[in-house]
Amino acid sequence: MNSKVTILTAPSLQNSSCTHPRYSTSLFAGVTAGDVLQATIVLLLTLIVLVANILLILVINSRRYSKYIHSQPRYLLTSLASNDLAIGLLVIPFAIVPSLRKCWPYGELVCQIQALLRGALSQQSAVILICMAVDRYLYMLHPHRYQKHSSKKGCVAIISLTWIMSMTLFSILVLPRGGYYFNSTGMVACEPFYSRASIRILTACGFYFPTTMILMYCYGSAFHVNKLGLKTNVSLPTHPPETATVSENCTSSIHTMEKGLSATTSRTMAAISLGFIVLVTPWTIQEVVVACTGTRAPPTLDFLVTWLSMSHTFWNPFLYWLLNNQFRRICRELFFTRIFCRTMSKKKSIQHSCCNNSPVIIRHKEGCDFQGLSEKYWGEILDRTLSSNSLQNLHRSFSHPHVNCYTPTAHDLCILDLGVPAL
Repeated sequence: MNSKVTILTAPSLQNSSCTHPRYSTSLFAGVTAGDVLQATIVLLLTLIVLVANILLILVINSRRYSKYIHSQPRYLLTSLASNDLAIGLLVIPFAIVPSLRKCWPYGELVCQIQALLRGALSQQSAVILICMAVDRYLYMLHPHRYQKHSSKKGCVAIISLTWIMSMTLFSILVLPRGGYYFNSTGMVACEPFYSRASIRILTACGFYFPTTMILMYCYGSAFHVNKLGLKTNVSLPTHPPETATVSENCTSSIHTMEKGLSATTSRTMAAISLGFIVLVTPWTIQEVVVACTGTRAPPTLDFLVTWLSMSHTFWNPFLYWLLNNQFRRICRELFFTRIFCRTMSKKKSIQHSCCNNSPVIIRHKEGCDFQGLSEKYWGEILDRTLSSNSLQNLHRSFSHPHVNCYTPTAHDLCILDLGVPAL
């Protein structure tokens, strides 16, 4: 039994152009309250995406934040934010006017370019999330191999290669004649058009399922190993303070600090990935159902599902801001100092206790729970240790035979000498 493969034809863009006679020459003729609401949603999303991603790029690449994040995660997050920024600048704004008039006012060339960017940038976001998950997987499961083979050039090369592959794939699909069309219900802009239902299903599933499986496996394995590692560290015996050497104390404390910062970075990236999966799942289901049944989704549902999936470009920086104390603190500092030209009031230094109530700054003692200390606490330690005033205090401390509660301890000296790797 022979089965025919239905070849679909893209609707003519000329029939959807605002210059067509069936569309009124008046700009606001026939505009309903629903059209205004849709245009408002698109406009607000555009502004939020631009502001949020610009802020994320500026803060994570600033010198204040560089000590809290490693180079590879920083490059990957910058690439993801730049990709989302490109979507908010080159894709989303072009849907504002069509949301009001239900026609395409920008011409065929702009439609073709936007369809290409719509597909390539969305696919590139998924690929970057996969790279982030693999990066955390290798760091937490194979740390020695990660430190040996990871490099800035390699990270940039992988990002560039995935970008070229995404652009090449969608150029093959979109650039030929009939590879794009104006979607007046969902995207309210131009999208790639697939001549066969099988290609549409393959594209949607290739965008969603490999990404989801890789993200779940990498982060699930990484957090499982991290949980087992924490239990092992708790059960290990520790040297008494009087018998432990300074080198052992320094190595243990720095390792614990590094694990804390690494866990924070991994949790944040995992939350971003989970948010991406949740937001694009309804759109993927709709694409598969529509392609299989040969029908069209209701216009309101199509619009909501499509723009819910596009909103991940805003939720990515928001989740990073929500789950990272140091990022929020530096954002507040930049906001007050750069916009309002005010200086942040310096808080009085508070003496912390590790295991008891004795007023010591930091001292490695038996049974200390360094992992339980907050990110803000470690940020204050790094700022105090690496500041210029502390350098002078450290030099003066060498001339005193005894170290009291108000002078830097041996642990502070070892942090300064050995350096704290940021993640």
